[in-house]
Amino acid sequence: MRIKKLVEFRLKNHQRKVKIDCTKVMSALEKSRMLFPAPPSHINVTLVSNTKIKELNRKFLNKNTLTDVLSFKLSPDEGEIIISAEMATENGKNYGITVEYEVLYLIIHGYLHLKNYTDYKEREREEMFKIQDRIFYKVIKSIEKKDERK
Repeated sequence: MRIKKLVEFRLKNHQRKVKIDCTKVMSALEKSRMLFPAPPSHINVTLVSNTKIKELNRKFLNKNTLTDVLSFKLSPDEGEIIISAEMATENGKNYGITVEYEVLYLIIHGYLHLKNYTDYKEREREEMFKIQDRIFYKVIKSIEKKDERK
């Protein structure tokens, strides 16, 4: 039986406006690691401010607007996901979930972009969000299942 290579996530918090339990986010990613097959094998996730993500969006995508998540394929085996902690907080409030759950949701979104999914057209967006939701619910289920065992 061939062993599937899985993504290794690294999380850095480069903002101070929003309190986020990064240990909880990383724990959730570790508990549900089998849901994230490589490539890429390594994904750096960085939490930033609205100011920083807008600057990056303008610099790299020529869009002078805020966004909640950006993803960049640095090589076939390395990816970068940038998340606005402020927007994650706002989104979380709107959807009735914690900021940590919203960060997980945005990490999944960025991961799918690194797997070459796009959301530019309505049909693509629907398909991508269907997959994103499916992975998210499995991540949440794996967290809750493992927490029950304690």
